[in-house]
Amino acid sequence: MKKTLFLLFAALLVAVFATESFAETGGQVFFRYGLSNLKQDRGNQVFTDTNGTAGINDDSSGWNISAGLDTALIRKLGPGSVIGEIMLDYARFSKKQVRQTTSALLAGTNNSEVTVSEFMAVVAPKYRFEGIAGGKIRPWIIPIGLAFMVNSPPSNDTNYLDIGYHLGAGVEYMVLDELSIGVDYRYTISSGEPNLKSTFGTLDLYVGINF
Repeated sequence: MKKTLFLLFAALLVAVFATESFAETGGQVFFRYGLSNLKQDRGNQVFTDTNGTAGINDDSSGWNISAGLDTALIRKLGPGSVIGEIMLDYARFSKKQVRQTTSALLAGTNNSEVTVSEFMAVVAPKYRFEGIAGGKIRPWIIPIGLAFMVNSPPSNDTNYLDIGYHLGAGVEYMVLDELSIGVDYRYTISSGEPNLKSTFGTLDLYVGINF
């Protein structure tokens, strides 16, 4: 059964990548890495540092790493094209030795490292300008997007899921037809579930594999 599924998956990949129309859509697989910054730190919460019992887990700046897929939705619209983006992003903001909640509940005094982080999946339309410098330079914007957000640790009310409004802008340079490098800035505004402080921005460099 596993072998059959593997063969079907391999056949699907071959069929997709061998299709000329797919290869000409102007899509991209990209990988990002850079800086992240929370609008408001999450220190002095129950699960981040047990309300500051033994240190405060209050850093708001860290790093993030992402991977995503762009596929063409509209090949030609004005000076550019409309791209559909799906992106997965992990951001870490703070990691400190603090009193962990479970230890405090058990009347313990041990500290341990607690990481304040965010994982999100983004679905967004991206407008990409084509034809600049012979098509080598491609600025783009994301005017609106939807982010599905997972917060760790949870809030004081034990909420850990949220949704957000995602926007961004960037520019890339096509080193080769198959390879681009770029830089972008993105900002995600959370809906604000009770005690969730998850609005944050990222500034990243990225590498794109074009197809």
